[in-house]
Amino acid sequence: MRRISLLALACLLGLAAALPASAQDIESKFATADLNKDGKIDRAEYQRRMVEVFYFADKNKDGVVTIEEIAAIETVDEPAFKKADKNGDGKLTLNEFVTYRVIQFDEADTNHDGVLTLEEVEAWDAARR
Repeated sequence: MRRISLLALACLLGLAAALPASAQDIESKFATADLNKDGKIDRAEYQRRMVEVFYFADKNKDGVVTIEEIAAIETVDEPAFKKADKNGDGKLTLNEFVTYRVIQFDEADTNHDGVLTLEEVEAWDAARR
């Protein structure tokens, strides 16, 4: 079984980063995001997963997420969060949140084919260290 950085994949897929988790757990979550089961996550699948993460993170169900709400489930990229927060109110709407997360998708999609593989996630993780 391939071992990948659990934190990197958890952050990239917007999964609760309640580590330690096994590689099998992460692969299972990767498979959950891979709706058509082709071993890759395309942009549409990723965006759909980010909508799910948004509603999961929005604990008080006010229709926006704060850095604190996101930090409760994953590592926050504060500069990317602030860039996505178009009106500077410290909260992200669903559209702003998906935009925030797509930045990481684009970083990981190094061959710019519009899909993520486990290999790209590994390379993305190595580049962030």
